[in-house]
Amino acid sequence: MTKALVDNKVTIMAGTDANVATVVPGFSLHNELESLSKSGMTNAQALYSATVAPSNWMKSNTGKIKIGYNSDLVLLSKNPLDDIKNTKTIEYVFFDKYMIDKTQIATILKAIEDANNENRNIKIDEYIN
Repeated sequence: MTKALVDNKVTIMAGTDANVATVVPGFSLHNELESLSKSGMTNAQALYSATVAPSNWMKSNTGKIKIGYNSDLVLLSKNPLDDIKNTKTIEYVFFDKYMIDKTQIATILKAIEDANNENRNIKIDEYIN
C-alpha cells in the first residue's frame, strides 16, 4: 500500500506513535524508517518523510539544513542512503548550541535504562485489590 501511495504522489510522513506504551520515541522512528524502506520507498524518500515532509505540512522552518531554518542534526558514521539501518550509526547530535557524542549518548541511554529498571522493582502490591 505504501508503495502505491508513493507512486501516486501521496505525501508520506514518518512519525512515531509516541503515546503508545510499547513504543519508545526515537527508537521507534528508526524502526519506522526501516519499514518504509522495506515497503518500497527509497531510502531518500524515507528520510524525506521524517524530515522535510512534516516540516512542509506544519509550515515550519525545520527539517532542512538551510539558512533561516532551525534544525537539529545527527552526524552518522555510515550513509543511510546505502542502508536505512545506518540511521543508527550516530556519532554526534547537534541541537540548539550543543553537541553530544556517542559516548555521551550511551551514558544518557544507560541512565534511562537504569531508571526504567529501578521503577520496575517498585512493589505495587499494596495498591492492588
